[in-house]
Amino acid sequence: MRKFKTLDELEEEYFRKHPEEINDYLTEIFQEYTEDNDSGALLASLRVVARVQGAGENELRT
Repeated sequence: MRKFKTLDELEEEYFRKHPEEINDYLTEIFQEYTEDNDSGALLASLRVVARVQGAGENELRT
Protein backbone atom coordinates (compact mmCIF):
# COMPACT_ATOMS: atom_id res chain seq x y z
CA MET A 1 0.00 0.00 0.00
CA ARG A 2 1.37 3.39 -1.00
CA LYS A 3 1.68 6.04 1.71
CA PHE A 4 0.85 9.58 0.64
CA LYS A 5 2.37 12.65 2.27
CA THR A 6 0.18 14.84 4.43
CA LEU A 7 -0.29 18.53 3.73
CA ASP A 8 1.95 19.34 6.71
CA GLU A 9 4.69 17.10 5.33
CA LEU A 10 4.43 18.77 1.92
CA GLU A 11 4.59 22.23 3.48
CA GLU A 12 7.62 21.26 5.58
CA GLU A 13 9.40 19.89 2.53
CA TYR A 14 8.63 23.04 0.55
CA PHE A 15 9.89 25.41 3.25
CA ARG A 16 13.03 23.35 3.82
CA LYS A 17 13.79 23.90 0.13
CA HIS A 18 12.64 27.56 0.16
CA PRO A 19 13.41 29.00 3.63
CA GLU A 20 13.46 32.52 2.18
CA GLU A 21 9.68 32.32 1.82
CA ILE A 22 8.93 31.65 5.49
CA ASN A 23 8.60 35.33 6.47
CA ASP A 24 6.04 35.98 3.73
CA TYR A 25 4.17 32.82 4.79
CA LEU A 26 4.07 34.02 8.40
CA THR A 27 2.69 37.37 7.30
CA GLU A 28 0.02 35.63 5.25
CA ILE A 29 -1.12 33.23 7.97
CA PHE A 30 -1.45 36.05 10.50
CA GLN A 31 -3.42 38.14 8.01
CA GLU A 32 -5.76 35.19 7.43
CA TYR A 33 -6.11 34.77 11.19
CA THR A 34 -7.23 38.39 11.59
CA GLU A 35 -9.93 37.75 8.98
CA ASP A 36 -11.31 34.40 10.15
CA ASN A 37 -10.05 33.98 13.75
CA ASP A 38 -9.29 30.31 13.06
CA SER A 39 -6.76 29.65 15.81
CA GLY A 40 -6.53 25.95 14.87
CA ALA A 41 -5.34 26.76 11.36
CA LEU A 42 -2.92 29.39 12.68
CA LEU A 43 -1.41 26.97 15.20
CA ALA A 44 -1.11 24.20 12.60
CA SER A 45 0.78 26.54 10.28
CA LEU A 46 3.03 27.74 13.09
CA ARG A 47 3.85 24.12 13.99
CA VAL A 48 5.01 23.52 10.42
CA VAL A 49 7.29 26.57 10.57
CA ALA A 50 8.62 25.52 13.99
CA ARG A 51 9.49 22.05 12.72
CA VAL A 52 11.22 23.48 9.65
CA GLN A 53 13.26 25.80 11.82
CA GLY A 54 14.32 22.99 14.10
CA ALA A 55 11.99 23.02 17.11
CA GLY A 56 11.60 19.52 18.54
CA GLU A 57 8.28 17.75 18.88
CA ASN A 58 8.49 17.83 22.68
CA GLU A 59 8.82 21.61 22.61
CA LEU A 60 5.60 21.93 20.59
CA ARG A 61 3.33 20.04 22.98
CA THR A 62 1.40 21.92 25.63
